[in-house]
Amino acid sequence: MRIYINVLTVLFSLILLGCGGEGPAVPVAMAGFGAEPALGAQDEADRACRVVLRDVMRLPGGEDFATRCQGGACQYVWTGRVDVSRDAYPSRAEVGVLYRGADGAWREVAAGPVQGGRVGFFGYSFEMSDGLFGPEAGQYPEGQRIELVPFIRRADGTRLFDHNRHPGDGDNHVLDATNGYGWGGDDACAPVAGTVTFSEDWSEHVSGTLHAGGWMSLWYDLDRLSSCRATHNGYPAWDLVAYAYFLPVGELATGSVRSMLTINGSPTNDAVEQPLELRIPRGATSVEVWFQNYSGAGNNCQNWDSDFGANYRFEILPPVDDARCQDVERWNRIYGGEASCIRTMPEQQYDATNCEFTVTGFGHGYEGHYGIPVEWLEAYLHVGAVDGEPLEVGMLTRFTDTGNGVPGETFSLGTPMGDGTWKTGFTFHAEAPQGRRWNYRVDQVAFFLDVRRPSGSVVRLWQSRRGANYSWDDAFGAGVTRVSIPYGNVQWANDGAGVFDSRRACQ
Repeated sequence: MRIYINVLTVLFSLILLGCGGEGPAVPVAMAGFGAEPALGAQDEADRACRVVLRDVMRLPGGEDFATRCQGGACQYVWTGRVDVSRDAYPSRAEVGVLYRGADGAWREVAAGPVQGGRVGFFGYSFEMSDGLFGPEAGQYPEGQRIELVPFIRRADGTRLFDHNRHPGDGDNHVLDATNGYGWGGDDACAPVAGTVTFSEDWSEHVSGTLHAGGWMSLWYDLDRLSSCRATHNGYPAWDLVAYAYFLPVGELATGSVRSMLTINGSPTNDAVEQPLELRIPRGATSVEVWFQNYSGAGNNCQNWDSDFGANYRFEILPPVDDARCQDVERWNRIYGGEASCIRTMPEQQYDATNCEFTVTGFGHGYEGHYGIPVEWLEAYLHVGAVDGEPLEVGMLTRFTDTGNGVPGETFSLGTPMGDGTWKTGFTFHAEAPQGRRWNYRVDQVAFFLDVRRPSGSVVRLWQSRRGANYSWDDAFGAGVTRVSIPYGNVQWANDGAGVFDSRRACQ
């Protein structure tokens, strides 16, 4: 009789999970699967970003965290997000999460589809609480350990487990007191993607980076075109469609950028923005975009948003594996720059000895908002008279990862500020408790200017002490001037610093 009750319990749990309910987690052995991931003949470790955990944390609840109680015992409730590659599984997949707490028993919960996954991925969410600790153990109990790993169940019953961050097949994600029993926010399996936003005020903005071979997301405010809103038998009979024409490959992609809210499955006349995600052809160097709003069902209303017939045009950078994109970022924020590319590789390189550009400001910034320390270098460069067209201005930073001792370098492209001034920098330290972390020791910096000569050739000019580069002491050894900023300060190098050799020579 006891076996019969257990079988019914498992079946009832599976029905709840299949219907999107919050049924209890099913202990894996009872559900008919292996007691743990069985990599090899049955299961596979994914290291190709097909299934990836994005974050997991406890739900907040008043002064504590949310709990789920049964039989007088209460456990905290964790919620998390899993992304699944649209390339690998274009029609979605069956996603689950295995986890275990202090009792060592593996449990399985289903992850259901949700809106808002990263570009190029479908998003899923899950909850877990059974078998985990609750308020009686304390909010951050020492010694408690939660192990979890998301997976995709394939048609033949085998499973594909997320091992995109862990080298060992037996390694899983771990939550413990050292990470506050929460985790997320790193850049593993980050999509190669950019979003183009068309705002209600008729402005356009690109966030992220548009790379050939990557993804483009079009986000369109429906109030830009609002004249065609016909209905048929009380239901919406209109659409707002985006067109993207990729050059020079000549490919046209199209799709709707609006969705209709529903009530119990029936559509309403309330429209909301819906991003259109498109794969960028690998040979594309630019894209033209325009939009059409139209009504059907006997209504001939149509209107266009096409920059008055010229279409909106956006540059597309080379593929991320191109040599022009290696170790290159566009530094425009203190929390780390965005991956970018050098548009034209220089054919020759020289020392800048004719005052073509100078370093006018160099600082070490620190911010500690909400206990999240961030440190960065910030540089201001001024471009003077140049024989040709300035293309890029930036800074080379050579550094060492303090965690593993591995050296690296980054070319940080600058942003023009007006009057010939460019701003660039490099973020070398960030310690977010549940986010991306890195800590580099800055070894050397140098500064460069790419110029297209009247002949068409591209050269790179350097301020680098003739290749010796500048050390930390060259920047800050002559003293600093501390300037307060919200939640931190910037220590600006004094006039006698070595990094200002070019400025002094050109005064």
